[in-house]
Amino acid sequence: MYLNAWLAWSPEIVLTLAWAGMLVCGALWPRTHPYMRHATLAALLIALGLAGLVAANAHSLYGLYFSEAAKLDSVTTFGRLLFGSAGVLVVLASWDVHGEENAVEFFGLFVLSLLGEVVIVSGQNLLMLFLGIELLALPTYALIAIHKTRARAIAAGLKYFLLGMFASVVMLYGMALLYGSLGTISYVHALFPDPSHLSAARLGVLQFAFFFLILGLGFKVTAFPFHFWSPDVYAGGSTQVVAYISTVPKVAIMLAIFRILGPAFSTGYPIAKWFLIAIAVLSMVYGNIVALMQDDVRRMLAYSGVANTGYMLIAIIAGGADSQAALLFFLVVYTFGNLGAFFVVLGMGEDRHITIGDFDGLARRYPVLALAMGCFLFSLAGTPPLAGFFGKFALFKSAVAHGLPLLALVGLVTTVISVGYYLKIASNMYGDLVQRDLPEGRAIERIPVPLRIALVLAVTATLVTGVLGIPLFLGAL
Repeated sequence: MYLNAWLAWSPEIVLTLAWAGMLVCGALWPRTHPYMRHATLAALLIALGLAGLVAANAHSLYGLYFSEAAKLDSVTTFGRLLFGSAGVLVVLASWDVHGEENAVEFFGLFVLSLLGEVVIVSGQNLLMLFLGIELLALPTYALIAIHKTRARAIAAGLKYFLLGMFASVVMLYGMALLYGSLGTISYVHALFPDPSHLSAARLGVLQFAFFFLILGLGFKVTAFPFHFWSPDVYAGGSTQVVAYISTVPKVAIMLAIFRILGPAFSTGYPIAKWFLIAIAVLSMVYGNIVALMQDDVRRMLAYSGVANTGYMLIAIIAGGADSQAALLFFLVVYTFGNLGAFFVVLGMGEDRHITIGDFDGLARRYPVLALAMGCFLFSLAGTPPLAGFFGKFALFKSAVAHGLPLLALVGLVTTVISVGYYLKIASNMYGDLVQRDLPEGRAIERIPVPLRIALVLAVTATLVTGVLGIPLFLGAL
């Protein structure tokens, strides 16, 4: 039994040992600093291999652990593989960005935040959820401001920290109210019981607690109107760190929300359901419309992230096994598409704002980089035959199947709006192939080889998931 437990959580054990080893080696032997990136990459690859080994022995290793505080199942495995894959890409993108003076801090904090994401997904009670979120969030506050000589990074890190702490306090208050009304914090079976079994007073406190919980979690996933921190943080922080916090933490918390609410939540709590619908609709509408007005590409991607949070919430609201499958597929699509778009921005320059005008003539000057950016943008826009189309199709189909056609319609209309700002960048990249008098953007320095590898892997993942989505689409016709 104990051997099974060690094997079941071996990926996390490897990451923990890697994190501790980097701190010790960095403190005692300064000459090891240049090798921290190698150690991080090796630890992630080993953890990915062990996660696959655990999945291959699911019949004997899946189950509840630590007095039912954590659960190892297919969703946990999905999170492990996606987090590890995204982590490998972020490490490659960061390979030549951070010098020896902060390599230990950067890669050590990064590994620690990855551990927090697994705690979030595998946790089966609200205490584990809170611990996982803080284990994820605290390192990212420091990572945003890792470049201590950049005023924008310091300001972004401070804003992220202060607002993040406020959201955590609000979320913790909601958890306390949930425990007071339900007498439990475990969601192994279902956190929210049948409302007919609750008194009017308990039901009122429960719904009040739900709003506080969603407010705190809404901040973490940049849902409207809790998104207000993201544009400034995305514009001021290190690009590779922003790429990370804009995708992977959002994936982890969305999976946790689905676990907490359960597949039948929306049918038992209509007021809470309409509250989530309002957040989803406003996120999709506001995020896409404001993104149209942006010139700074990182701010545009921040508002795009707000809109994509609304699309993810469609699956949460619909509930059911088909909605969960649609959510999982969309999370994969979003992760690699969003990471890839930020990696292109990173390749165009780390130390300055990247505007849409910087993409002028990119297809003629750097055709491979322009092709990669086009692939990511049109996948995020949901354009066939790229992966984003099949991801959004699966979400909208689940909404219609669960009696939410108007929500699917809003998603479809806002997807059309999103094409506008994605196409704006694409037209700048490829417009000079038709009109030779268009201005050129600023020159790009040599793109490091590890970042090129990360871009190739992200493009490959986007194309492969698109191919995998074709059978899902044909089966629904």
